[in-house]
Amino acid sequence: MSNFKKGFTLVELMIIISIFGILMSMSIPSFEGMLKRQKASGEANNLVSLIYLARSEAIKTNQVVTICRSADGLECGNDWKDGWMMFVDNNRNGTKEAAERIIRSGHAGNGYQVSFRAFGSNRYLRFTPLGITLSQNGTFKLCPADNDSRYARAVIISKTARARLAKDSDGDGIYEAANGSPLSCDS
Repeated sequence: MSNFKKGFTLVELMIIISIFGILMSMSIPSFEGMLKRQKASGEANNLVSLIYLARSEAIKTNQVVTICRSADGLECGNDWKDGWMMFVDNNRNGTKEAAERIIRSGHAGNGYQVSFRAFGSNRYLRFTPLGITLSQNGTFKLCPADNDSRYARAVIISKTARARLAKDSDGDGIYEAANGSPLSCDS
């Protein structure tokens, strides 16, 4: 009969804990980056869904549907960073009137801020009953609270109301705008 006991010595346990700690310290930063990239992509996809909902509502109701910047979700406001509102624009003026129905309102989540640059008006984006924009093309840009351009995303909209996500074409970790320039969150 053998008197050998099975188990680990204290030294062996300390070595295993040290190796585990080193491996964790190397993997946590990449995991954090992955989470930030997923949040950025999620916010961009939410914006694409909003755009396609507005287009769909315009076709379904046979009315112009407008997405405008709005802080309170009740009337159009001054800054896309405050939020947005989507409504049926019966008189096609880009301004929410009392009789016009609000379809949806909200703002970007996860600390992201939205800006919009467009041909025509930066105040709103309008869709016709045909499902196209009212001669507008533009870009919604999403920037994280820390303005780190690596986690900026953009939704590019054509006049035909096709919304597409910006891509990182050159593989440098920063997505490009419609003109090919890197997205920047500085401005």
